[in-house]
Amino acid sequence: MAERKKYDEKLKEIGKLLSIRRKALGEQYKTREQFIDLRADELFGGKAWISPRHLANIELGKNWISFEKFFDLALALETDPLELFEEIRKIYCMTTE
Repeated sequence: MAERKKYDEKLKEIGKLLSIRRKALGEQYKTREQFIDLRADELFGGKAWISPRHLANIELGKNWISFEKFFDLALALETDPLELFEEIRKIYCMTTE
């Protein structure tokens, strides 16, 4: 039996933050696929900007993104990148006891 990989709890919390922000944009952005497709049309000229799997892995805390994708995601979430980075920094710098 394969051993289950443990994920960083801080990355999970960051993923939750991003998921909550996405869903807060409205019902039409509730699913990752809808969010990606609608934002591609609305903000990125119909161009693919992130895959559903990559966004899922980010929101589930399985992996992180490049700076380029971070700025795309901030734009898609209608959030100032510096404010979003500060929220992420606060989560990441929290100490767990």
